[in-house]
Amino acid sequence: MLNQKFSYILITLGVFLILSGCGSNQDPVVNTVQIDVEETKEITPAPASPSPTATLIPSSTPTPTDIPTATPVVVLPPEPIKVQFEASDGQELTGLYFPAEENPAPIIVLMTWSRGNQSEWEEVAYWLQGRGLLVRAQNSWETWKSSIWYPERTLDIPLGVFTFNFRACEGEDGCQAYLPADWLLDAQAALETASRLEGIDPGKIMAAGASNGADGALNSCAWLNTTDLGTCLGAFTLSPSSFLTLDFRATADALLAQEKPAIVYCLYGLRDATSRETCGNYPEIRAVNYGHISDHGLELILVDRKPDPLDLLQEFIIEALGGAQ
Repeated sequence: MLNQKFSYILITLGVFLILSGCGSNQDPVVNTVQIDVEETKEITPAPASPSPTATLIPSSTPTPTDIPTATPVVVLPPEPIKVQFEASDGQELTGLYFPAEENPAPIIVLMTWSRGNQSEWEEVAYWLQGRGLLVRAQNSWETWKSSIWYPERTLDIPLGVFTFNFRACEGEDGCQAYLPADWLLDAQAALETASRLEGIDPGKIMAAGASNGADGALNSCAWLNTTDLGTCLGAFTLSPSSFLTLDFRATADALLAQEKPAIVYCLYGLRDATSRETCGNYPEIRAVNYGHISDHGLELILVDRKPDPLDLLQEFIIEALGGAQ
């Protein structure tokens, strides 16, 4: 009996020790880690989320809209866009951009004379742009704006047009000061601005102008081709006279001496002495002598004048662009 009691005590003590050990501060940490591991092993992983690429690829045959395409070309509306820009000396200038109906397109910059602002070229700009905004009307006072007789636009190409105001020449009465050196900077800034306009091919820039604008067209064309901003393909000039501090012939020679020579046109009358001296007896350029008239600059654009200055302008553009339409 004593032995049985002693055995009972030993068994009870053993059970007590075992139970006391299960309540220690160390074993639960181990169990917790083991439980986490065991639970991780037993949980079936959820299916992986499909990658972004996978979700973009349809299981069926792709439709045309599923195939990546080039960024669509945005064609600007035909209405002129006001452009503000600066000359290299910080002078603020304003211009109008007449966008082409397709792009990238060549562009021609039209430079006005000292008798008026950029509106002097407005009708010609609409005519060259060729997007249906020209209203053909008679103008008895300013023959170059009398668009009722303009010839048919035969250019089978999209063409952007840019006009601008020389400094001190914003008003309808023309320039309020004679600033040839400053106007040269303005002409250069205009061609640089044109080369950066939306929808324009900077490798296909042309310039045209009347009187002081004629010299601006030639001088800025030659200047642009010394930069990496773009390429000027030629200058169309009405009565140039070396107005903007640079000699016309020396500048024209520089254009003609390029690896790919630019095109230079000069229209003048024999009674316009300075223009005659500038362009007469100069076989390297396309000089057009209208005979014994004193008309100057934009006055040369006149109904029934042969050859028609506007037809010559179209001829110039086609030739400058390499003859391709």
